[in-house]
Order: sequence, then structure tokens, then C-alpha cells
Amino acid sequence: MTRDQVPLLRLKWAFGFLGRPAAVAQPTIVGGLVFVGGGDREVYALDAKSGCTRWTFKTEAVVRTAISFAPISGTDQFAVFFGDLRANAYAVNAITGALVWKTKVEDHPAALITGAPILYSGILYVPVSSMEEVTGSPSAYQCCTFRGSVVALDIATGKQIWKSYTIPEAPRPTKQNAVGTQLYGPSGAAVWSPFSARARPAAVKSTSTRRLSQFRERISLLPSEGASSRPLSVALPGQFFLPPCPLDTARATRAGERSLVSSD
Repeated sequence: MTRDQVPLLRLKWAFGFLGRPAAVAQPTIVGGLVFVGGGDREVYALDAKSGCTRWTFKTEAVVRTAISFAPISGTDQFAVFFGDLRANAYAVNAITGALVWKTKVEDHPAALITGAPILYSGILYVPVSSMEEVTGSPSAYQCCTFRGSVVALDIATGKQIWKSYTIPEAPRPTKQNAVGTQLYGPSGAAVWSPFSARARPAAVKSTSTRRLSQFRERISLLPSEGASSRPLSVALPGQFFLPPCPLDTARATRAGERSLVSSD
């Protein structure tokens, strides 16, 4: 497509999320399907040509991440992988929408997942962030105890292989604030964004921008390169087959609630 062709583009279809003023997850396009988190505790698989719904999957919390896609080694399944705002990582069958596994990667009450999980060589790498800079604002809150991390999960089972904190030292009591609340540190260094993995030398790269106990001092594991929030579009092997998608006329005609489908 050239720059001159852009003004000629016309809307093919639009899909709305019921009761939500906005959605923050980037869509992923794979093999004629659009996978996206709707901001309503559901993940959707939509037909890329018509916008009709293939399946929906209910999550424990809102999904803010982009969605990664891969075959599960040792099986004939294709799966999508994502995280939610309660620090749960999911694998869901890409064709049926059935849960393959669900793993909580961090028990801290403020923990969440905002960066897209990255797949490499049979391992899912999950960045872990938090909202403790928000929950920690009241003077009575014992700020702060969260540490950012990267968690490696087995792609087939969701079992944890290893976990690496951005701050190796566990938080400890430091001083009291003006109202006598005990404070803790070091803390913070959440991993908010996607990152990249490479084979030689073996490394996982990520960048963290928040260190709560040190006035948001910047910490980097390694400079992030290759990470992107742009939608992913790839071709699938021949065995990934989807039957024709029937138009859900009930949804298609409820403009502004779920979807609008045009024939242009």
C-alpha cells in the first residue's frame, strides 16, 4: 500500500465492546482471526473479514496486554497467550477458546500484567508490573513492597520454570513517614512493556521505568530492542483450519453495543 492509497480506505467493519468506553489492548491478527482483549474481562476471537465472533473467553480481570500466538509443542493445539490485571497468565486454545492453563505469576496484591508475554523455544516469558504507585499514595499505606520480575513458564503446562526479580534484594523496613507509618524498600522496578529474547548469548531483555522507593530511578536489565506494541500478523500452517464464520445478525445489528458489519 502506498501513501496515495491511504485516503481511499473505507470502513469494512467495526466491533464495539458492550458497556466499555475504551479498550486498551492491541489486537493480534493470525490466520484470518483477530484476537483482542475487550476491557470487559473477556478476550475475543473475531473473524478478520467480517468481524463476527468466533468465541469469547472470560478472564478473572481486564486484559490489557497484546496477545501472543504459538503452537503448543508435543500437541496438535494452537494457543493464544496473554495476562490480566490480577497477574494471571493464560493459555487458551486458539480455535475453540477453551482454557489450556492459567497461572498466577505474582501474589502481591498490587501486581498485574501489562506487557505482552513473549514466546521463545517452548517457554513463555511474562513481564510483571504493579499499581503500587497508586495504592501506595495514602500516608497510612506501608509503601512499598512490590518488586518487578520476569517469569518463565512452560508453554504446555503453565508451570513456573524460573522467576527473576528486577531488584534482587527483598524489601525491608527503612523509616517511618510523618504520620508514623512504616516504610519499606528497595521496591518497584515494574516491567510494564513487552521485551525480546535472543539465542546467543542467551538473554531476555526488558526495561523497567519505576523504582518506588528511590523516586522512580530508572533501572534496566538490558536495553530493550525488538519489542513492539504493534499488532502481529503472521501466516499459519495448513493444518490451522477454520470453517466459514456465520454472521451473527443479532450482534451485527446492535450498533454501538457489539459489532457493525458492512458488505463493502
